[in-house]
Amino acid sequence: MKSLEKGVGIWQILSSNLITDIIYNAGFNLVIFDLEHGFQNTEGLQNCLFTVSNTSIFTIARVPSIDYQNIVQVIDTGIDGLLFPKVENQYDIERTINNSLLSPKGKKSFSPFVPRYKYGKDKNNDLNPMIGILIESQLGIDNSEKLLSYKEVDFVYFGAYDLSVELNKKGDIFHDEIINCLKIVIKNAKIFNKKILSIYRNQDELKKLINLGVDFPIASVDTSLILDKFKEEYGRYFNSIS
Repeated sequence: MKSLEKGVGIWQILSSNLITDIIYNAGFNLVIFDLEHGFQNTEGLQNCLFTVSNTSIFTIARVPSIDYQNIVQVIDTGIDGLLFPKVENQYDIERTINNSLLSPKGKKSFSPFVPRYKYGKDKNNDLNPMIGILIESQLGIDNSEKLLSYKEVDFVYFGAYDLSVELNKKGDIFHDEIINCLKIVIKNAKIFNKKILSIYRNQDELKKLINLGVDFPIASVDTSLILDKFKEEYGRYFNSIS
């Protein structure tokens, strides 16, 4: 199983294994496939994973809900980790564990004839995915110490955007009030030795996350970075003829 230490990650919304290959070749250590807001499905996710199956890049799938009906299929692709949205209380945590892990830790069903187990070749029935929780509400922040105390939880993603909406700071994800919430999550994550992921959009925000102790700064989203680069190139052309 791949390890989750430190590095830089990115969200992949586009369902293309070519995008995944570009992300890997650009040097990223981690990629989060977005099945909630992105254009990903299980088949597209599988193709993306095949592309980087023999590499060191760590793969995470953000599922649309804790009780996502296709969660078993996502796990069977061989994904390294799962990220569950809006985890707020003990009931939410217990559902993520039951849905994700094999007995005796959880209640996930098992078939060895899938990519995760090399189509029956790998007999390691304990090859569970890592579990991540998305803390993106004030209630989640308030309960973060309890949520992160569960040994089955491996990492936490700080959901700055949804939290900014709830706190009437829409899109201002580095507002002092948002950063104070992030500090609470970081403090509790460090207590229980959990890895912390959080998004940034520019160099100053990246430096701030690193200084705060975020293990994996997330370099925005594939679509946003592609758009920015295209706009930059068009601007270069426009400025040269004006």
